[in-house]
Amino acid sequence: MKIVSLSVRRPLASIIIFLSLTLLGGFSFYFLKLDLMPDLSIPVITVVTPYPGAGPREVENNITKVMENGLGAVAGLDKITSKSEENVSVVTLSFDWGTSLSDATNDIRDKLDLAKRQLPTDAENPFIFKFDFSMMPVLIMAIESSPERFPTLSKYIEDNIAVQIKKVNGVGQIVVMGGVKRQIRVDIDAIRLENLKIPVTRIAQVIAASNLTVPIGKTDINRTSFLVRAPGEFKSVDEINDLVLGMNPYTGASVRISDVAKVSDGTNDQEMFVQTAKGNAVMLVVNKQSNANTVEVAGKILSKVEEIKKTLPKDISITVIRDMSENIKNTISNLGKAVLTGAVFVVIVILLFLRNIRAGFIVGISIPISLIITFLFMYMQGYTLNMISLISLSIAVGMVVDNAIVILENIVHYVERGVNPSEAAVQGTNEVAGSIIASTLTTVIIFVPILFVKGMIGILFSQLAFVICLTLIVSLFVSVLLVPVLSALMVRKSNPPKIIAVLYNASEWLFVQLEKAYAGALSWCLGNKLIAFSIITGTALLSVALIPYIGTDFMEQMDNGSIRGVVEMPAGTKKEVTGRYVKEIIAEINDKVPEAQAILGSWGKSDESAMQSSMTGGDAGDNIGSIMIALVNKSKRKRSDKQIAESLQYITTRFPGAKISITAGDGMDGMMFGGGKPVEIEILGDNEDTGLNFARTIEDRLHTIDGLTNIEVSMKDGVPEYSINLDRTKASRMGISMYSLATSIRSAFNGAKITKFRQEGDEYDIFVRLRGDDRKSMLNLLAFKIPTAGGSFVELGSIAEIKQSSGPFKFERKNEERIIKVSAEITGRDLGSVSEDVALMVKSLKVPPELTVRISGEREEQQKNFKMLGLALIIGVLLVYFVMAAQFESLRDPLIIITAIPFAMMGALWAFVMAGQTLSMLSFIGLIMLVGIVVNNGIVLIDYMKILRARGYSIHDAVMEGGKSRLRPVLMTTITTIAGMIPLVTSTGQGSEMWVSMSTAVIGGLSVSTFITLFFVPIIYTFLEQGSERRALRRKDQKRKLKLEELKITEGA
Repeated sequence: MKIVSLSVRRPLASIIIFLSLTLLGGFSFYFLKLDLMPDLSIPVITVVTPYPGAGPREVENNITKVMENGLGAVAGLDKITSKSEENVSVVTLSFDWGTSLSDATNDIRDKLDLAKRQLPTDAENPFIFKFDFSMMPVLIMAIESSPERFPTLSKYIEDNIAVQIKKVNGVGQIVVMGGVKRQIRVDIDAIRLENLKIPVTRIAQVIAASNLTVPIGKTDINRTSFLVRAPGEFKSVDEINDLVLGMNPYTGASVRISDVAKVSDGTNDQEMFVQTAKGNAVMLVVNKQSNANTVEVAGKILSKVEEIKKTLPKDISITVIRDMSENIKNTISNLGKAVLTGAVFVVIVILLFLRNIRAGFIVGISIPISLIITFLFMYMQGYTLNMISLISLSIAVGMVVDNAIVILENIVHYVERGVNPSEAAVQGTNEVAGSIIASTLTTVIIFVPILFVKGMIGILFSQLAFVICLTLIVSLFVSVLLVPVLSALMVRKSNPPKIIAVLYNASEWLFVQLEKAYAGALSWCLGNKLIAFSIITGTALLSVALIPYIGTDFMEQMDNGSIRGVVEMPAGTKKEVTGRYVKEIIAEINDKVPEAQAILGSWGKSDESAMQSSMTGGDAGDNIGSIMIALVNKSKRKRSDKQIAESLQYITTRFPGAKISITAGDGMDGMMFGGGKPVEIEILGDNEDTGLNFARTIEDRLHTIDGLTNIEVSMKDGVPEYSINLDRTKASRMGISMYSLATSIRSAFNGAKITKFRQEGDEYDIFVRLRGDDRKSMLNLLAFKIPTAGGSFVELGSIAEIKQSSGPFKFERKNEERIIKVSAEITGRDLGSVSEDVALMVKSLKVPPELTVRISGEREEQQKNFKMLGLALIIGVLLVYFVMAAQFESLRDPLIIITAIPFAMMGALWAFVMAGQTLSMLSFIGLIMLVGIVVNNGIVLIDYMKILRARGYSIHDAVMEGGKSRLRPVLMTTITTIAGMIPLVTSTGQGSEMWVSMSTAVIGGLSVSTFITLFFVPIIYTFLEQGSERRALRRKDQKRKLKLEELKITEGA
């Protein structure tokens, strides 16, 4: 290669080019942002429509179905799901991967403009929400105070804590949950209202109409133009008392609000409660802006919090419950250590093999140069320094030196024979350049099919593929253009110090003995080809028996130091009762889990918590409680989050009447990878009773399957409700419409936030409702007076029948059809085996004809992704074959090399069994990587054997000499690759679950395939080469015979 010769002749220019790229790479590294995962844009858009005061059934019929009908025609839509619950409709649109969300959002807005015309007048405007993982909470804090201060704590947080945190650069939304807020309450006396013949809606109308600042316009006086307005907003609460509602029908005097209601400056009814192990608290959730860096923002917020703590009153304290940046920093730190440790291992291996300090330095320096230059291209690509990119670099550490090792080993070989260093650099590089280019291409080309894998897995692993390929390509240029230059300048015959010489001599003696043993074993194999072939292939076939013992999973769950619990009480349970249970469970956990750093419980339902649960797929309500357990760092505890969660399972049966689930993790894994819960069975059909009964049948059957926990049905037990059935004939005679009836009852019993009271720049709700004593029983509802068109009043019980019944907690739909889900978590077993049992159970059931049943959840995602990765593996093998065929200009020789792949798979299977691991997405990626790595040894062997054959060596001699000569570089490249991954496979730190299985696959497969390749490839090569030689001899013999016959014929003539 002329470029190699040019580089060696111009060493300074070559060094300056690589030095410049390295400096730019180091500069780029400084600007790379830290994050846990790559930037993810999930093709999901949610449309939320509030419908205050409406139950789940009304929300479904009046809002959700209208929305589904209008939005179902949006371009690129994959599926549409919805959830209808009290007061809100949530419609989620999932799009095909690659769909432009900006275009989809515009399309949705157009469709919403048409759909809004069909919505009820009292429904609020729908809003669009685009979910982004970067918008998830950065910090969750609990703020506690003394009981005396608690009624004003939320206000204090908003004015003194949230305001300061909001100023931090990169902070997005801040949500305050729990506690109470100031509210102007108007509590109506129903008896006085009835006596004075005033409808309850009149109070709301008067207050709203009196609290306005009305712009009147302009008026010109003399030469000046004045703006005219009528400021009419309340300046004090007392002004509300003096508002006139009408005339007393008996005395003719004015009736004021103070005559029929009590106006008080108080607090709202607490809807959501937050509790720590110490007592009542308020939760502060801080989100970052979508383009902000998590670690930077969290660090600035924590610094600001420390400043705020110095100014807090003595009875207020702040506790950080969850810091997302800690997981990121710990995970990145562990991976960074793995990269450095792997690099050190690699350098040690190189020194032992090459026995030349200068040569070892050259190969060693190629590692940081390759990695640092890679940072430059990562920065140009807009990547972050995240777990996936660092896993890629950790894997590549042992591979980037492969090319440098092969080249340098060949150069050293020539130098030791007395060749001039410059000539040795050029000749040694050119001799093996073809094989290392091919081996690099085979490793790179195997990742190309991964770039076409769709979905979340494709996004994550395409970055892994890109970074590994980029690093290897950079290392190829370093090996071909920089290593020869440095070798020409530095490599001389080895003359190490005595102490090092002793070590080198010992390693050389070991390698010589190894070469002798290998030569003897290879000679026996070549002399007994059939026996050796049978032993090797038989071992591989026997390994197939291991497959049933290897389970399958979707994605490894990271130990992120979090455990979540859900407490579900019977529908209709008051929040006070739910709270007692949550408090008892928190106390129990605090006593039994010494690893708990903080515990935060909550129950009830506020506007903020309802919105958050709608987005994350959870439930919120008076009968629902949740518990978050933040554990100390993984390095400071002996038990994993799963083990701790399993140790708390006794709690799930300890509290009668409560349905409790306790699981490891924060629930983000399922959301991130789109799999939902491990086991999900979907029951589709509009027959509500049939579907629910069948769901409960499945729920009972799931309890018989080993390994399933936290089994639940998505359609909860009925919520107690009053059903008001209006006698339309009587009502129409009195001029009472269903709308006026519902509006009156809603205002009286549910209450309404009718306007705002503004003071000193703050706004407070003015809330109107009947006083507590007038709305506590069925009798109050029956006796409630409804205004007629004639101005009189009639009792509700005289025009309507009121029945007590129960209604569903929520309704879910999928693709415009009612759906009920039966879901479960898995413990102690793998996903694949449990899913097979579930599938058999579902198959054994007789499904009602009006229902459709299908298994979804993680199993569905697993099967879909396994198929895509399986196809990627097949295509990758073909691409690797094509690259080798192009290099060797032969269709036969690549087939010989590809025989190493089945043995790599065999080694991976053994490694999985010995390590007790399952086949997951990540370990599958490891198998794909193996294909590109294991063929490299075969390429090196076959390439050199062909060179020796071209020099006139016999088949046997070429195979023996080629095997012995290439044993050392084959072992070096294999051991360095394995050494680079040892820190990954032995890691137990934060996030290690995500890379251990992948490393296990590569190490196991590479170890076994290398050992077998050293014997099997030569055997197959000898078989085929001898066959070709025999065929060539036969053809030559036939030609000779033909010539003799022609000669005889000529002589006879």
